[in-house]
Amino acid sequence: MYGVVVPTYNEADNIKVLIREIRERVKDVVVIVVDDNSEDNTAEIAKQMGAVVFVRTNERGLGSALRFGLRKAVEMGMSHIATMDADLSHDPSFLPSMFNVSLNADLVIGSRYIQGGKIENWPLKRKIISKGANLITRILLRSSVHDNTSGYRVYSAKAVEVVSSCQNAGGYEFQICAIYKVLRNNLRIVEVPIVFRDREKGNSKLDNGKMLRWLSYVMKLSLGLTS
Repeated sequence: MYGVVVPTYNEADNIKVLIREIRERVKDVVVIVVDDNSEDNTAEIAKQMGAVVFVRTNERGLGSALRFGLRKAVEMGMSHIATMDADLSHDPSFLPSMFNVSLNADLVIGSRYIQGGKIENWPLKRKIISKGANLITRILLRSSVHDNTSGYRVYSAKAVEVVSSCQNAGGYEFQICAIYKVLRNNLRIVEVPIVFRDREKGNSKLDNGKMLRWLSYVMKLSLGLTS
């Protein structure tokens, strides 16, 4: 059984379209929305679209939302679970091929930085930040992955078990910790090319504070000072 985990916070403008497009491309998929108590009825819209919705009132953040959603998906019996952003930057048209590749891999990454992958509508600053973050990760953590920061992924149930130990990885740090844990456990990672498009509606959740926390986390992870 396939599942798709979508963390949300104030994504009412996008979630209806995303769920519809996911279902158009993958048969019998279960969409799990982990909502951080949005103020714009995101959770209610997702429920109306037939998604399994969990509303968190005591905890927030991308990393913990992904851990929560992945764990729930495995508990529900799903063998392969995708993670996607809710802002439509991750095109659901890539899901069928990513799920197909996942049958022979533990972690499939929708990659912007391999042949065939690209980014559309991003300002130069975001491109530099993303490229720099990937270079830092590849050097400090000796990662062979080209796109370590992509959140468009498919995890096997075995990979979910491994990355559940990323307890200190909040926010965008979870993406890095997950790859680190999968590589250290000798599980197979495959990158497939995707086209990433910047959001058209809503506001980005990335700010300078989050970038600094991310850099601090990666440095600590490379030194074995966190998990």
